[in-house]
Amino acid sequence: MEFILEPEGQKSDSVWEDYVPIIKRGNYFDVYLTDSIQIPCEYNKLIALLNSLEPYNVVNLYINNGGGAVDSAFMIRDAMLKCDAHITSYLSGTVASAATIIALASDDLVVSPFLAFMAHNYFHGVSGSGNQVKDYVDFTDRELKRAFTEIYQNFLTQEEISLVTERDKEIWLNEKEVETRWKEYKGKRNLEPQES
Repeated sequence: MEFILEPEGQKSDSVWEDYVPIIKRGNYFDVYLTDSIQIPCEYNKLIALLNSLEPYNVVNLYINNGGGAVDSAFMIRDAMLKCDAHITSYLSGTVASAATIIALASDDLVVSPFLAFMAHNYFHGVSGSGNQVKDYVDFTDRELKRAFTEIYQNFLTQEEISLVTERDKEIWLNEKEVETRWKEYKGKRNLEPQES
């Protein structure tokens, strides 16, 4: 019996074939999140990189996507917040949904003209028996409201967070609004006690 671990055929060595291209330049790492946020295993290489970096390293994270799987965004956000390297995110085009969760974990943001930044409530489908579905939906609703409130606090207003979590409204911001809010958000985040 023969086991084939990888598809047959010519394999590309191009970094651009990776779901998350990562380019190393000395102590700098350029990371591209330019496709929708998919299942967590697509980000294992990125997470391993972030977990291994030192304070002298720099990560340039290029984000232009409409979001996706919130579990993956939480995993990336957690690794970014724990990363010893300085992370600057460059936002262009559309940065929406799960991509905003990632962007707000950066040390610095650089925004491009005509940026469309959008935060909204979660979207999902679920199946199973009645009580299981209800339990899961109740849990998801409660926990994502808590997560969104914590993540967007000091970036969105309390009224905007309420519109997102209670009324399923989308909040759209342009580059000037993101730039202005980022300064305040970063200032307040830097005043919070750090984990030891």
